[in-house]
Amino acid sequence: MADAARAASVLVPCATCGADTDPLRADRVAIYGERFRYFCSAECRDRYDPSTHLTPLPLPRRRRPSALSEEQVVATRHETSAELDARRQAAAALADVAELAPPAEDPEIVERRSPEPPPLLGEEARGDVTDVGALLLSLAMLGGTLAVALLLAGSSGVALTSRVVVLTVATAALVAQALSGERDPADLHPAALLAAPVLGTLAAIVARITDAARAPSAITLAGVVVACIAGGVWLVQRARRPVDAEREHIALELDAPTHRVIADEIAEVRAVDLRPGEEIVVEAGETVPVDATIVAGEATVAPWLGAKTTAELSEGDPIVAGARVVQGRIRSVVAWAGFDRAWLRLTSDPRRRADLLAPLARAGRLTAERAAPFAAGLAALTAFAENQSTLTIAMFAIAAQASLATAGIAQIGAMQVATAVLAALRRGIVFRSATALDKAGRVTIAAFCARGTLLLGEPEVASIVPMGDAEAERVLSLMAGAESGSPHPVATALVRAARARGIRPDGVRSPNVVAGLGVTAVAANGQPLVVGSRALMLRERISVAAAEPKIGELEAMGRTVMLVALGGRLIGVVGLQDGLRPGARAAVQHLLDVNVEPVLLSGDARETCEAIGRTLDIEHIRPEILPAERGDEIARLADGGATVAVLGCSPADDIALGAANVSVALASAGSSAAEWNVQLASDDVRDAALALRVAHEARSEARLGLILAIAPGAIGALAVAFALIPPAAAPIAALLGTAGALFRLRSLSA
Repeated sequence: MADAARAASVLVPCATCGADTDPLRADRVAIYGERFRYFCSAECRDRYDPSTHLTPLPLPRRRRPSALSEEQVVATRHETSAELDARRQAAAALADVAELAPPAEDPEIVERRSPEPPPLLGEEARGDVTDVGALLLSLAMLGGTLAVALLLAGSSGVALTSRVVVLTVATAALVAQALSGERDPADLHPAALLAAPVLGTLAAIVARITDAARAPSAITLAGVVVACIAGGVWLVQRARRPVDAEREHIALELDAPTHRVIADEIAEVRAVDLRPGEEIVVEAGETVPVDATIVAGEATVAPWLGAKTTAELSEGDPIVAGARVVQGRIRSVVAWAGFDRAWLRLTSDPRRRADLLAPLARAGRLTAERAAPFAAGLAALTAFAENQSTLTIAMFAIAAQASLATAGIAQIGAMQVATAVLAALRRGIVFRSATALDKAGRVTIAAFCARGTLLLGEPEVASIVPMGDAEAERVLSLMAGAESGSPHPVATALVRAARARGIRPDGVRSPNVVAGLGVTAVAANGQPLVVGSRALMLRERISVAAAEPKIGELEAMGRTVMLVALGGRLIGVVGLQDGLRPGARAAVQHLLDVNVEPVLLSGDARETCEAIGRTLDIEHIRPEILPAERGDEIARLADGGATVAVLGCSPADDIALGAANVSVALASAGSSAAEWNVQLASDDVRDAALALRVAHEARSEARLGLILAIAPGAIGALAVAFALIPPAAAPIAALLGTAGALFRLRSLSA
């Protein structure tokens, strides 16, 4: 009896038919989903379909102790009767506990559960903090303005004291606003921001206490400084609000829960709990929370966060965090998680945020934090050289400091960069780093790897011209037979054309692919066969003189010409037509608009490339460049000092992409295979060119914004240093510069 129980306890069901199977004596054993599967026969193993045995998404489990059945107790081996009695009593006790336990969804149980992690702060959650900061800023602006307006009350002791009191309250409000709440890394350091208001207020207080002759002027200057600094901070916060809101929206959308695969189980987890290498399952209607690579399934997806179009993705395709599955079900392996995800890398990661690390973003902060003290020192030195009083020297220095240490100068470059990054993300464009964004903005030459970018990469046989006594069917049969084992688009087109015409490919032997040129083989009749370009024919010492007129005619039409030679003699010419991709002309125009020279890089003949170039308005062509030689060709383009970008598809154009200063890879965002400078979530060549345009415009607009913000304040500081204008005029000029720069930013974003 005990032996039978022990035998029954180790049997497992057959994975196909469910029959009891001994794991040690199973006819077949296989591993699926990191678990062993046992089969009672070879037929069951052959009929087993892993895709039909995917574990469904489980319902929430009830966490309660389960009672042991009497059979389980009896089946326990090597136990005495006393031990069996003890186990039976324990089983009965557990059964009583299970009956008394409330259901898993009982309100009392729910209340005792650990609370869900709080969501990211949104506008509503930040309302109190934002209101307090706005209130303090308003108080500072009002107080500074009132301290200046009370100048109309005269210069009596009471009036001056009242002005100092109001000024002190305004400065305290500004200090409280700067030091309260969480400081964004892109903000100007509080020490630099508050230096001029605090020192100006202290100078005004000392002047009032000592009853200095220029005390009214000192109070007026301090009031202007406090009001202008507070006004600049308010303007910057208002202008930055849409950027911060979109950044938080992205982070919130990517924090969606998903289903992680653990062996044969599927558990719901948050995105922050996922790690590279883990598997997830995404159903229709769900958002992909991490960058991943699809390993099973097919789906129609909106390929990035906020995408207006859909794409069909299947096994092997990368997918980015934020993509939404519209229809279907996919199983993916996590490639990038956390701040390494494409949509968070430059927007939320404090170590890699573009608005912190981009050169023009850093230039504004460095100017406000480091150049302002030099300007203050220069103004003070000039006033000292003119034998001015100590109070006047201090006023000159404070005015110069307030002219350059402003929130607008520190933030305008960062906001331009952040706006550009977010605009690119809305089109599915991902910059690898802040350095990549800056390099893309310096590109002067952009080379298109023609097939797959400007061209569809799906050529069709347009014409077959037999030579001599050969027949068109024989020519196509030989070509299809020679190319049948190649994955190249031209080979696919030839095989497809033969199948469409009902022509059986010739049974060629010993095919040898010559990269970028064609194929050499042996035909079914034993004669040497050569299929490929003019260059391959010349290399094999086969004359093409008789076909030159026809070759030139086809190439002038923009067609790719393939030649066929049998037994050392040319027997046919085939022209293939590859259509232009939608948006190819628009992509070229994007580059021309920012003065980037487009270059056509192709393995086709010069006449073919010139015809394509005329259609797309590309004057610079590099024809007859084999794939293996394109890296050297890109290096030659860069030898003249140009910054060269390559727009191509990975892995077909990896050599050219790897040799470029800036690599722009289509349909590669989310992939862990390579780290190109610019990655696209789509295969739209317009977006590839738009990436360079966005980078160029971000660089030029950030530079212009810095000039607009810095120039008025810098000119005002110099004018104050040489006593050309009153000190109070310099901070006002700086505020006007900030307003002008932010107004331009807003007009560009609208």
